Amino acid sequence: MSGPVTKNKLQAGLTRFGPDVLWSAGYLGLYVFLDWISNVEPYGNLDITPWNPPPGLSLAFLLVKGLRFSPLLYPAALLSDWLVRGFAAPIGPTLLADMVVAGGYALAAWALVRVFRISPRLNSLKDVLTLLGLQVPTALVVAAGYVAVYHWAGSVPAEDVGMATLRFWIGDMIGVAIFTPLFLSLGAPSSGDRQPRATPWINLLQGLSIVLALWIVFGGDLAQHPTLYYPLFMPLVWVGAWHGLRGVTVALFATQIVMIVAIEEAHLTAETLTEVQFFLLALTLTSLLLGAIASERRRDRAALHDSQARLQTIVEVTPEGILILNADDHIESVNPAFERLCCRQKADLIGQKATILFPELAAFLRDGGETQLRRPDGQTVRVALSIGRAKLSDECLQVVTLHDMSKHGAPRAG
Repeated sequence: MSGPVTKNKLQAGLTRFGPDVLWSAGYLGLYVFLDWISNVEPYGNLDITPWNPPPGLSLAFLLVKGLRFSPLLYPAALLSDWLVRGFAAPIGPTLLADMVVAGGYALAAWALVRVFRISPRLNSLKDVLTLLGLQVPTALVVAAGYVAVYHWAGSVPAEDVGMATLRFWIGDMIGVAIFTPLFLSLGAPSSGDRQPRATPWINLLQGLSIVLALWIVFGGDLAQHPTLYYPLFMPLVWVGAWHGLRGVTVALFATQIVMIVAIEEAHLTAETLTEVQFFLLALTLTSLLLGAIASERRRDRAALHDSQARLQTIVEVTPEGILILNADDHIESVNPAFERLCCRQKADLIGQKATILFPELAAFLRDGGETQLRRPDGQTVRVALSIGRAKLSDECLQVVTLHDMSKHGAPRAG
């Protein structure tokens, strides 16, 4: 009996924990890979590089899969330090420095989930601003702690502490600003972000414009002058305005991969490299916020369209006649039930002044009541009017509901 029971327990355990094991392995592998490809122009062979994607991956992973995976951040940092840098510093300071990094970003993820409660889909500009706003102090504290540990260990001289902290902070800011939205937006469904229909030609032109801007900057002498990198803003602004957050994160990732390779080939000085980091950060934040604004506006338009469609359907099928008037009592809209009630076509009603077209209703358009509605053939029908008002941003609409008492009797209160 113990054999089948043990087997069933093992199968249940694999079913329960198997996906978590796969997610954990995937996270660890991707963490090491991102650390490896971004290990360009490191300071003192430490994890101080122009950009640092692993923290962005860690935040996205915890936001999507849950805070229970937070303990993975520490072994991921240690594993990466071993495989990518071969423990360039003494093991004791490395253990402490990686604990600072893992603890800092685990705490940031906790704050994003439990305190600020941002959506893992980054559904609003507020979510993006919260993510980036929290990253500023988080990266600064982590950078200061990381550099302080290696300064204490003798790996960072006193005169380099400020510069190393600044470079670490900017590298982490860039990594989180690109990779957290990238992973969150690509791993989530559309959620109402209806992008305009982009033809292959538009996508091709946008890609070519990015390539052209990169060639202008890095194909000549501009690579040595980060203040002249501004041509890169133009294609990314275009992509952000057109494709929103999801599109601009992909474009930023591709652009900065090329930039990092070009920077390595350009053999920039430490001072110029810091300037390039500032430019990368400005480029990333500008493009990202523009993409977030474009996505939010697109979602708002989609939500408004859906709301109007639902309301229009309700108005169209209701058996009561509905007459919508502007502040001057001109008819803005009617439903089919009102057309049938007054025996007139909608095209003949829109834009007409209701008090002239239906003078018998004039005395009842403010407070409602019962009266006779006259049709074009001279016949009348007894109706009960109910009045509602909607205050819009630029005008006030009056909604008049007409109940046909000849067919349905008096309407019930409430």
